[in-house]
Amino acid sequence: MPNGDSGAPRQGWLATADGFFTREVHLAAAYTQASGPDSWGVLGRFHYPFSRRLWAGIEVPFYQESQRRGNFGDITLTTQVMLAEKRNLSINAGVGWRLPTGSVVQGNKVFAAQPQINLWTDVGRGFSIRGRVAYEFADRNLPDNFVLNASIGQTVTPHSPAPFGDLTWYVAANWREPTTGRGNSFVSITPGMRTHVGNNLFLLAGVEFPVINRNQSFNERYILQLVQGF
Repeated sequence: MPNGDSGAPRQGWLATADGFFTREVHLAAAYTQASGPDSWGVLGRFHYPFSRRLWAGIEVPFYQESQRRGNFGDITLTTQVMLAEKRNLSINAGVGWRLPTGSVVQGNKVFAAQPQINLWTDVGRGFSIRGRVAYEFADRNLPDNFVLNASIGQTVTPHSPAPFGDLTWYVAANWREPTTGRGNSFVSITPGMRTHVGNNLFLLAGVEFPVINRNQSFNERYILQLVQGF
């Protein structure tokens, strides 16, 4: 689909849900500072639309390290169908499947299913709003969670003038609320940016800040990501 009427593109942001389909390869790294041991990790993603109505993506956290222990993480496979698509609005729905491929030591080896509805809309002047409503079912005596995402941002340059094409600022908010068993509420804010550096290669950067229960989560997380469209 083309950009929205005001020029807002259908492009992914950090810590944000996509209400549209993408065809991309991602390479991301994150460093997390916490009151306990710091940690870092590297992951890859592959997104592919099989048609205008069907899409699949896979996320592979192929290295995670904490307390000088490195492990493979839990793979996530997501499938989505497009419910509505117009120039200024996209809505899709699907299920994200977390597969227990990682190590228990770093909080992995969890099977979970997350039914979700995602939205993207151009609201004018290069601004777009996007978000997700989801519910996550987990095993290993972990709590199920209600999941909510809401994000707003503005694209301020056209696509072509690399390395500052599609220059975008945004703020993403995420909320996870346990509904069964033990668990802590989690709310975070992620300010970030995205820019086209040339040849459909994009650079994204952001910092995620928990705003409640920091002692049970982390202090801040620094994220850097490269995205190659094809």
